[in-house]
Parts: sequence; C-alpha cells; structure tokens
Amino acid sequence: MQTIGDSPPAADRGRPLVAILVVAVAFILAAIGLALARGDAYPADQGRWSPLQMAERFNQLYDEGRVEEFQSLLSPDAIWCHDAECATTTPFFGSVNLHENQTALESQYLAATGGTLGAECVPAGADVVCRWHQTNLFFEVGGIEPWVGTQTFTVEDGLITRYSGGYRYEGVLVYDRVQQNQYSDWLELNYPDEHGGLFEDQLMLVFTEQARDRHRQLTAEWAASF
Repeated sequence: MQTIGDSPPAADRGRPLVAILVVAVAFILAAIGLALARGDAYPADQGRWSPLQMAERFNQLYDEGRVEEFQSLLSPDAIWCHDAECATTTPFFGSVNLHENQTALESQYLAATGGTLGAECVPAGADVVCRWHQTNLFFEVGGIEPWVGTQTFTVEDGLITRYSGGYRYEGVLVYDRVQQNQYSDWLELNYPDEHGGLFEDQLMLVFTEQARDRHRQLTAEWAASF
C-alpha cells in the first residue's frame, strides 16, 4: 500500500517517459509518411542529389506547375542548349529568348490541363537524358498521339548547369486548339460566371495557382462528359 509522501513505484515513474517516446516516434513516422505521400522522398540536402534525382524532380515540379521550385534547381548561370550537342547556347535566365518565361508558361499549361511530360530518364555520367511523351486531357479527348522529344540535363555541384528540352507549348496550342475551343464553349455554357476569369480571347489563363487548379478540375469534368 502506498501512502501520501511515498515515492511512486519505479514502473509508474517510467510510464510518462515511455508515453513521450511513443508520441515522438508516432510524429516521426507520420512526417515520413506525409513526405512519401507528397512524393517529396528526396534527400534533404539538394547538393547530395544524384543527377538522375535532379532531372526527375525537375520534371515532377514541371508537371505540377511549380515554376519557382523547378527553376530553383537551375544554376543562376545555367545554359539553355538549342540542340542536343549544345553547339548553340543562350543563358537560361535573362536571355532575349525568355526561356524562363516560356518554360513557366508551358509548365502552368500542363498543370491546368491534366498534362504530363511523361519523361523517362536515364543517367549518362554527369548528364541525364530523358525521353518525354507529353500529353494532356485535350490530347486524350482528341485522340492525339503524345508529343515525343528529348531532354538533357547537366548537373554540377547540386545544380542544373545545362538544359536542353525545346519548347512544346506553342506546338501544343496548334495540336489541341480544336479541343481548347470545345472546352471553352462547354465552360461558357455550364459555368458562364467563371468563363471570363479563365479565358481571354479564347486563350486559357493559367498564370495563377487558383486558375490552374480550377482549370484542372473543369477540364477533367469536361473530358468525362465524352
């Protein structure tokens, strides 16, 4: 029998510590599970990523329209290669070619239309070569074959220093223009109050996260109506 003022038994004294340890382990496991569920299971230290991980992460962020994040993987002095051999180059950032703007627009468009580069990458020394098979909901509804091409990445000191991928956005606008117009007409009929905020002169507005998310929802609904 324990009286007032007596010390608790050793087993009782250990219970709070055990409870704290259990809670701590649960939080750690939950954090790991959340990271894996988000697809962010990459080394915390970007400088330790392999070139292949860098390329795969770049394309994952590209598909999701996360422009600032995929562009942060590039060196400030990154070079844009105009051909696979990098015989002709311009700076990725600050060039008159506006590579950062073009890739941003294409990435945002992909995210808004349920698209993906569908890139399959393999390491080649310090470089990574990817074969992409770009498609989106407009392609699928229109029976358009994926657009196929090649990307190359050079990774040095934890950053992408050379990139070759070409532009696909303008070509996609040509290929899926019919489906874009059909989607615009459907949107105006079914969501007239939203059409003006999501289209301008029959061009999709994809520059904000809110607009991209809404387009992604609505293009999926539109595609399901066929």
